[in-house]
Amino acid sequence: MFSSQPTLSRMKYLLAIVDKLLSTYGQNGAIFYDIGYAFATTLANCTLATKASELNLRMLVGSFHGHAHNCKCQLDWHPLYVDGTGNTQGEGCEHVFSASNDLACTTQHATKFHCHQAIEQHFSFWNADKYVCIA
Repeated sequence: MFSSQPTLSRMKYLLAIVDKLLSTYGQNGAIFYDIGYAFATTLANCTLATKASELNLRMLVGSFHGHAHNCKCQLDWHPLYVDGTGNTQGEGCEHVFSASNDLACTTQHATKFHCHQAIEQHFSFWNADKYVCIA
């Protein structure tokens, strides 16, 4: 049976990523993670706890995920109710991969080369569109 909860052996990779993010971005960061509420407990009980606390790291859940739980969960973890998160949903990866689902019909019977080409082109256009919106 598949579980979305990371195993203890895989947790070290998540903690290494958090350590790198803390070192790179520093003070007052936030990490959106679909099990942010559960991972916050793991983070609080590991060697990174002091560093994360000193840098005021905040774990959050994405806005869609937050509505799947009770009111208390939403008040504690949903970006709408956390000061400083701005107008973000925290679901960026989900949007990217959802948009890439459209590739399935064009790559289903394509050669390996054309499949790779279509995927590269899709994400190049995706990036270009996002950078245009920033400027």
